[in-house]
Amino acid sequence: MSSSSATSYSQTSYSKSVRYNKKSKLIWTPIDFVERRSNLSYEKFVREYASVGKPVIITDGIKHWKALKKWTMDFFRSEYGSSKAFVMDYKAETSMRDRTLDRTYVKMSIADFIDVMTSRVCDKLLYLSEFHISDHPELWEDCEDPIYFNNWYRKVPLTLFQKYINHSYDIHIGQKDTSVGLHYDSYHDTAWVAVISGRKQVVLLSPDQEKYLYNGQVDCFNPDLEKFPLYANAKPVECTVNQGEIIYIPPDWWHHFKNLEDTISLAINTMNEWSYELIRQGFLERNPIKGHLFPLIVKFPFLGKALLAVGLL
Repeated sequence: MSSSSATSYSQTSYSKSVRYNKKSKLIWTPIDFVERRSNLSYEKFVREYASVGKPVIITDGIKHWKALKKWTMDFFRSEYGSSKAFVMDYKAETSMRDRTLDRTYVKMSIADFIDVMTSRVCDKLLYLSEFHISDHPELWEDCEDPIYFNNWYRKVPLTLFQKYINHSYDIHIGQKDTSVGLHYDSYHDTAWVAVISGRKQVVLLSPDQEKYLYNGQVDCFNPDLEKFPLYANAKPVECTVNQGEIIYIPPDWWHHFKNLEDTISLAINTMNEWSYELIRQGFLERNPIKGHLFPLIVKFPFLGKALLAVGLL
């Protein structure tokens, strides 16, 4: 898909988008730094970033969100304290990385997690990265998809969404110096991360850098070049995302986030006109049968409900 033809797309119909994206392929633009933009129109976002696979920080995209004032540690402790979620023990993950890529998780209540996180008297470094907002849809009243990220995942029935796509809408709460590690998002999703409080340091690497990244084992903030010598050839780009800002991550870009402070953020994977065909291909690679059903379910949500009811999904 050429950038010139891509820029002609605005808010056209779903069917036109699908036909258009049959010609899609993974594209990206090499960068030396991540641009920071405000007052960015949808059309400029499409032309300068989405259609050419280029990250950007949008400084004012969520300035109207209630979550910026409402989502605090005390709020999650009082309103969702009894809810349980998987929490990563970051120190255990760091110590295990030499032996395995599996992550060390413990399931604990939100109240217990926040108490441990804020107590400052234990030696744990904890990171909550799997608090699914779709399990608590009332939280959407405090935020909304910015105009740049029309999300076709919203077309999927909630029961199917919770079964297959729940990981795509997560609230992250982490202590200073914690991270989920270097990775790229599955299924060729596009992603955006909104920082509600705190700050995040980010290292980005374009898709062509994968051969230097040892399947994500490298710590981009403190790389061990004796163990991972090829990383010396990589071209990482570093930036900081502050409270109230969004960073847009195009498909297949590797990224490593690190919390510079205790931080609350919202991480969303999206499917839209710029990623639909790539995501469909990702589903096909993992499960050909469901991959062929996937575009039909997005276009005809009632079909997904029917297939789930008879046990085919």
